[in-house]
Amino acid sequence: MTRKENVKKVIHFQNPEYIPLAYYGTDPERMKKSDIFIIAAQDMYGGKDGLTTEWNFSWDESERGSFKLGVVKEPAIQDWPDLDHYVPLDPDVAGRFTEAHRIMDEYPGRYYVADFILSGFTIASFIRGFEDFLTDLYIEPENVERLLDIVFETEMKLMKVCADSGFDAVFLADDLGTQNSLIISPDLFRRFFLQRYKRQFEYAHSLGLDVFLHSCGYIVDILSDFADIGLDVFNPGQPSLNGVEKLGSEYAGKLCFACPIGYQTTAISGTVKDIENEVIQYVNCLSADKAGLIGLVASEKGLCELEVPEKNREFIPVAFERHCGCRQEKI
Repeated sequence: MTRKENVKKVIHFQNPEYIPLAYYGTDPERMKKSDIFIIAAQDMYGGKDGLTTEWNFSWDESERGSFKLGVVKEPAIQDWPDLDHYVPLDPDVAGRFTEAHRIMDEYPGRYYVADFILSGFTIASFIRGFEDFLTDLYIEPENVERLLDIVFETEMKLMKVCADSGFDAVFLADDLGTQNSLIISPDLFRRFFLQRYKRQFEYAHSLGLDVFLHSCGYIVDILSDFADIGLDVFNPGQPSLNGVEKLGSEYAGKLCFACPIGYQTTAISGTVKDIENEVIQYVNCLSADKAGLIGLVASEKGLCELEVPEKNREFIPVAFERHCGCRQEKI
């Protein structure tokens, strides 16, 4: 069984041989160990200032080269008449996957994921400006619908390019939760977003792509909605915030989870023993006979930016390699 075949069996609960590992970053030693390669599908920087995205909103200077991404300096649509002339990302831009193809050639037989970095709700809110977008869900719903159609349909066109370029999955990223609740109510989510995600997921599946979704924060109130419309892999930025045991009791065997060490909690303030115990908890609660779990190791750059102590940065991959990967030993 190839690494790619094993990953597919993990995602679809088809008796895999081991829990796979996904390493972010391009360190050669890490790439040798990684079953999954997560490769950017769009450019979050560019333009004359180096801070403009392909969606034509600009980051604040503080976001230059940032792992976190979140402070928008200039939305692309400052007033709704701007929408009539708005130009979104071009999925067919030349050279989008030149580097991806180099990696695929150098590391054949892996499972390749096209990372959208940001998507859907998050992209739309940054195009319009976050606070204005949230307000407009109530006072400008028709314009919000128009913008969402542009964003979600453009992302579907990008999915087609990803499938044609040899990827196995797309990785969407929407931070839908705060530390204790959703950013918008479940009713608003279902009114504006759920059917659009459903169409995206169905289209991706028709192309032969699996769908990953990242979300930081608390989102368990709508996770069943995502499961019902066909989400394959959920990547919780903060697994413990949503309750690992709760996630396991409700979704083990139904959703695959791609879990990092909690990078706002355990990774920063925990001990190496805490880190290993968290990995063991993932395996015990989320994995159904080795299926339904992917060990996700954040990049060294990202962990540094989050101010994870050096000792913990060094131990995180060790903990995952002890309990995941092709040399996994039964706990």
